[in-house]
Amino acid sequence: MEIIYPPLVEQGIKYYLETENEPTVDKGEFYRAMVDKKLITETGLPTQHAIDQGFIKDYYEKQDLSFDEFLSIYPFFQEYDSGLFKCIDGFWEIPVDLKAELIEMLETDQLEYDDAQQINIYLEDR
Repeated sequence: MEIIYPPLVEQGIKYYLETENEPTVDKGEFYRAMVDKKLITETGLPTQHAIDQGFIKDYYEKQDLSFDEFLSIYPFFQEYDSGLFKCIDGFWEIPVDLKAELIEMLETDQLEYDDAQQINIYLEDR
C-alpha cells in the first residue's frame, strides 16, 4: 500500500533534497518531524506558528486584491510588465502565452525553488 503524503511534506522533501544535496529521505520520518516541530498539523495543513515564523508561506489569494497585494503574494511577477495582467472576476490573470512560457520554465527546471513554488501555486487553480 502506498502512503500519500500532504503536499507540504512533498514540497519540504523536495526543498530539503535540493538544498542539502541528500540522495534520499524517509518520507514518514520527514512528515513526523514536520508535525513534531509544529510546522504542519497531522492532516498536513500549515500551523499558524509556521506561517508566523516564515517557514511556510501562505499563498491564499482572496478575491478583489489590489495589484500590489497580488504582487506581495507572488513577488515573482514583479519583473513583468503590469500591463500583462488583467483582473477578471476579481483575480489577476495572465495571457495564455505567458502561462505556456511559465509551464515550460517549470518543466525544464529553469526556476529557483521559491519562484517555482509561486508559479506552481499560481497556476494550480487556473
